[in-house]
Amino acid sequence: MGKQERVVHRLTNLVFALQDADRRGGRMLTPDWIRTHVDGYGDGTREAFQRRLNRDIITLGRAGVPLEQRVSDSGGTAYRLLADRYELPEVSFTPAEAAVLGLAGEMGQTSELGVFARSGWTKLAAAGVSRDLSEAPVFTAVNDTHRLSPDLLNNLLTVLRKGMRMSFEYQATPTSDTVRRRMDPWALVPHQDRLYLVGHDLDRDAPRCFRVLRITKVFGHRQSITHPRPAESLQGIVEASLRALHQRVDAVLTIPEGTAHELAAVGTRREDGTTVLIDVDRAWLARTAAGFAPEVVVHEPADVRADVIALLEGVTR
Repeated sequence: MGKQERVVHRLTNLVFALQDADRRGGRMLTPDWIRTHVDGYGDGTREAFQRRLNRDIITLGRAGVPLEQRVSDSGGTAYRLLADRYELPEVSFTPAEAAVLGLAGEMGQTSELGVFARSGWTKLAAAGVSRDLSEAPVFTAVNDTHRLSPDLLNNLLTVLRKGMRMSFEYQATPTSDTVRRRMDPWALVPHQDRLYLVGHDLDRDAPRCFRVLRITKVFGHRQSITHPRPAESLQGIVEASLRALHQRVDAVLTIPEGTAHELAAVGTRREDGTTVLIDVDRAWLARTAAGFAPEVVVHEPADVRADVIALLEGVTR
């Protein structure tokens, strides 16, 4: 172990000892106790130890570790960590934030994105954060984030961050021809397991959204955008666009209390215990209800109920 590594090792051990002493009632650590119990201080003469300890105390102070120094009963100096000024407040998340982070943790489990997701969750866990996924559905649809190319995502984020005009190649359906579109982009907006690029379509001269999974190439231009982000909700733009393209339905479900928050949040509970959902995407409703089966039951419409049954039978097979 090199000299620098020994110093870091010794300082780390000293901070851990001070933290442990604080948790055990805030007792003061004397030099004799430190020399006997903290690894890295036991070798050498008493004079060398005292010089080393004094340097380390000064180093910790410069690094921002708040210490209290008092005269001990034996007449020497004793040390205590001021934990309330040193430790960070408890990290907590709202249910919505936890859902986003839970998605990030599961994102790209078999792709390059999974490396970043797992790394992020490792760091959060090391800070004492935990996530409760007890409400997560047993059956989870493979959404856009599982299949998204890291390079494509990086290119989109770069263009958005720099406020650049862009063009991209887009294939609306698997059988459609690929076309080049031009846009002043505003943001990436998630909606019902899918991710959309939202901005001002220069070819249509109107706000538009495009499913990111159907974008194959992204080209940033040196020109800055000339159509700034509007004050209206981008989520609303996505929903309005999809309403014009996809089948929307009204539905009646049984959603037990404390389950399927994603469905309950967009519905209205009636006196008979059922929940009504108005104007929701049919495909999303079927996938999500199947994910929370058998607790969640779709009563109406009959064709959505049949879709849920077909999804569950497919999983069983």
